[in-house]
Amino acid sequence: MFSSLRIPILWMSALFALAAGTLVSEGASYTVKSGDTLYSIATKNKLSVSGLMKANGITDPRKLRVGQRLTLSSSGSSTRSSSSSSASRVSSVGKGKWVVIDPGHGGRDQGATRSGVRESYLNLRIATKLGEQLRQRGYSVAMTRRSDVFVSLSRRAAIGNQYRNAVFVSIHFNVTRETWVRGVETYYAGSQGRSLAVAIQREMVNRLKVVNRGVRSARFTVLMETKCPAVLVECGFISNSSERNRCASSSYQSMVAIAIAEGITRYGRN
Repeated sequence: MFSSLRIPILWMSALFALAAGTLVSEGASYTVKSGDTLYSIATKNKLSVSGLMKANGITDPRKLRVGQRLTLSSSGSSTRSSSSSSASRVSSVGKGKWVVIDPGHGGRDQGATRSGVRESYLNLRIATKLGEQLRQRGYSVAMTRRSDVFVSLSRRAAIGNQYRNAVFVSIHFNVTRETWVRGVETYYAGSQGRSLAVAIQREMVNRLKVVNRGVRSARFTVLMETKCPAVLVECGFISNSSERNRCASSSYQSMVAIAIAEGITRYGRN
């Protein structure tokens, strides 16, 4: 009796494990459903977003479509392992270095808002993901805020000035009356800030495939009052409907965090 039931029981156990997202075998696949993002699919199947994209030849996370079949084979898993190994190899790059992340606005200052999308919320989402990416690279991370609270501009700069051997990165999103405008831009003050801005802007444009609005000098308080190299990154226009939808997606936020982290890493190697 035990022998006749053994195979069906094991077969059913495998099905339950696969349904729970705990079993990813050679040749496994996933069919994209409404509401799915690359981040949610990767998390459910214990893969990295970058690994999932590479395994399926995806270069633009915006083009994920309902009904699309994604490969969840060992190639995706090995990509994740490779990514983890890569993170381990570069972890010494940031050793002894600080990155102060400044999620713009917060609390009573919501920043720009369009169609229910609030800038202060997006800024904090990007900042949190960026912190995770930087820690994997060996950096120490400080944040000017970790929740939806108001922090004055001078206070943000003062927090940045508490750390030696640091860079300061302020996260924002853009708006304009001209709803057709889209793209990313990075602001700086000072020569060191410009080098950091160029490195981050290059990674943003290359990885996100967005309109390049360039690097620009500005006299923003968080740039002028911060003693270390400092930049302010505008991650997209929420006044543009299609870009707003992309900015609100978890997959785009993850890709922005990766791009900024890689820009900081490249700057640190120079």
